[in-house]
Amino acid sequence: MAETCDIAVDFMDMTNDRRLWVRPTDVRVGFDPAVGRHAIVGDDDADPRVARIVNISGDGLLQLEVLPGPREAHRDVLARA
Repeated sequence: MAETCDIAVDFMDMTNDRRLWVRPTDVRVGFDPAVGRHAIVGDDDADPRVARIVNISGDGLLQLEVLPGPREAHRDVLARA
């Protein structure tokens, strides 16, 4: 995972509606996930993107919605995060 990412993801697992599920172990130490919060997500084979945390299950799995476009297009939501 790139250093600048809050959550490691595998974009190949993304559904057609831009959703992903990730494990708590994929979250960067020091990042506190919360429903509605935005995070920088990425993997070693792709540029980082921005995702919104949609759900956190009882066992800690995070459901993410990857926003369309590059990370730079979402500076406004990242500034509020």
